[in-house]
Amino acid sequence: MSYSYQRLNKTKAAQSVLQTGELLHLIFSEFEHQDDLFSCLLINSLWAMTIVRILWKDPEWKFYESYKKWFRTLKSSNTTFDYAKMVQRLKFCPHPRCGKDKYNVNELKHIANHCTNVKHIEFYCLHGTFEPVHVAMFLKILPGLTSFKTEAIWQHALDSTLMPIAEGFCPKLTSLEIPGNGDTDKCAWILQRIGEHCPRINRLKTRWEIKGLKMAQIIVKSFPNIEELTCRSVNYDGLRILLSGCRKLKYFDFTFATELNDEMAVSIAHIFPQLETFNLKIFGKNNFPQFISSWSQNQTKLRELHLSFGEGLSDESFIPITQNCTSLEAITLWWCGGFTDASFEALACNRNVALKKLQFYHVKDLKDDGLITIADNCPKLQELHLVHCESLTQNSLVKVARDCKNLVTVKAEFCSRRYNWQMTAAFLFTLANRNRGTLEVLKFHDRNTCITDTESYDKYRFDGYLFERLAKRCPKLKILELHTYHQETSPTSLFRALLKFKNLESLTIYPGEDARRQHLEKLQTHRRLKDVVFYLGNTEDMKAYYQEFSRKNRGCIAAQFWPGNFITMGSHQKII
Repeated sequence: MSYSYQRLNKTKAAQSVLQTGELLHLIFSEFEHQDDLFSCLLINSLWAMTIVRILWKDPEWKFYESYKKWFRTLKSSNTTFDYAKMVQRLKFCPHPRCGKDKYNVNELKHIANHCTNVKHIEFYCLHGTFEPVHVAMFLKILPGLTSFKTEAIWQHALDSTLMPIAEGFCPKLTSLEIPGNGDTDKCAWILQRIGEHCPRINRLKTRWEIKGLKMAQIIVKSFPNIEELTCRSVNYDGLRILLSGCRKLKYFDFTFATELNDEMAVSIAHIFPQLETFNLKIFGKNNFPQFISSWSQNQTKLRELHLSFGEGLSDESFIPITQNCTSLEAITLWWCGGFTDASFEALACNRNVALKKLQFYHVKDLKDDGLITIADNCPKLQELHLVHCESLTQNSLVKVARDCKNLVTVKAEFCSRRYNWQMTAAFLFTLANRNRGTLEVLKFHDRNTCITDTESYDKYRFDGYLFERLAKRCPKLKILELHTYHQETSPTSLFRALLKFKNLESLTIYPGEDARRQHLEKLQTHRRLKDVVFYLGNTEDMKAYYQEFSRKNRGCIAAQFWPGNFITMGSHQKII
């Protein structure tokens, strides 16, 4: 067989793939950016139909103008496609650029009456934006609805909103997220009726307190297939009922009632089902070493653990988790101040290669030794959050950047005087040399605006060249937030370097004191960039240009300007 014939057959095979609707749908569904989809719309009619279905399946409105355009197209009678039938998810929320009170009743009625194939719907900010009757209007005409989410906090409004579901209008519902506080006489009856009419529900998220047997029994009897359960707090009697009845539970998020102690908790530890995600909040100074030691022995399938406000927890409560939960991949700690380096070293050594996500918020006793051990032993770490862990220094941050080469998300925030912009520079310098190109989100917040050594610091020079190296090393970077000082004094060099982050979508940066409108105008040419925050600096000229430009041109970069200046320590002089 000749080479030209083989090549012809391969060409025909590729062409046949690109003319098959099902395969095209799989291919285009993997596109991350809508801009790329738009560029393929005019290839041919099959591509156009496939892409339009993907775009209209889950419409996203970041501007009020984009919502109005979407609605005009939906309402138009002279269209190529039946767009209303393509919509499967609706999310009504006031985006920062949309404002509130923008959805009028007639528009909502038209959407409800025509988008009848919606399977997922979310409503936010019901106070003053959506009335319960408007939400109920959707629920009554969407029999195929599978998930419903709202953030109505007022329980009486929530009761009215949920009545259509309780009356059986959404029999296919599988996921229900409802806040409120469960303090009305009617809410228990509504929840019971929802369970009777929606037997497929396996995900229930509330903010209700389960104070006794009644509510726990309703959940167990009404939702036999429940796999994910979130509630505000549960007392001892409620836990016994829930854990004994919800044997399919894989995700459990709740708060220990304040009267619960270690002796009471250990008596129910053995009846916990094998969970995949456990989110436990503990208010107070109680320690639970016996409970956690007994509970963790049965949690070999646990992949994600969240511990919050456990000020009383100590190493003896944490180390058994690292020894017994052999499938653990993610740990989140909020305000857990009793863990020493022994806990973090045990975590790194016992669960090393499996750990992918670590989030530490206000963990005051996390020190360099613990974080360095994590960097040494966790090569697959992909996500790391360090927020107000004020005992850390530059040594451990540089170690993480050097050895954790597969990081995808990094968030660090500090406010103590021990942290300074030089530490950020050292981290970015190391990252620009060692990351394997996996980084997508980078956020560094330095709360101090008093700085020192603005020009004499040359070990890790924090300038436009460093940004260029970072852009080359991390081409997938989408979010770059740097609430910190840097040494680049030339806005031309800075903005030229920023344009080299080809996939950047959101940016926060100190623009310097000499940035002008021509620099923002240049940044407008970035293909992906949608949101920009200019952190401190002299931004008056850019701000005036942006206000003038945005009035004339819709769809431009959304820019925010945070006023202020950096102050040199000791001299009380602005950085100019």
